[in-house]
Amino acid sequence: MAAGAHDIWTWKPGLGGPSGGQHQAGTCRMGNDPKSSVTNRYGQLHEIDNLFVADGSLNVTNGGFNPALTIMALGYWVGGYIAREWQGGAHFKG
Repeated sequence: MAAGAHDIWTWKPGLGGPSGGQHQAGTCRMGNDPKSSVTNRYGQLHEIDNLFVADGSLNVTNGGFNPALTIMALGYWVGGYIAREWQGGAHFKG
């Protein structure tokens, strides 16, 4: 096998393939508690100074609809916070 692969997984008949409409979410959840979330409410990481997330990763999970507008709103929310803090002369963590 190419590159030394020896186990190849394929889709089994009748089970269908992966969804073409899947939107990954929840890998950098927002929250107040660093034990159960990665970022604060503004997308700023609890553990790494001055690092922000502004995409679908902030969603805990997606609803039953396309999350594109929600993801855009999250980016706008995080970007707005960064701009306000920067213009106000505030210093971020660090």
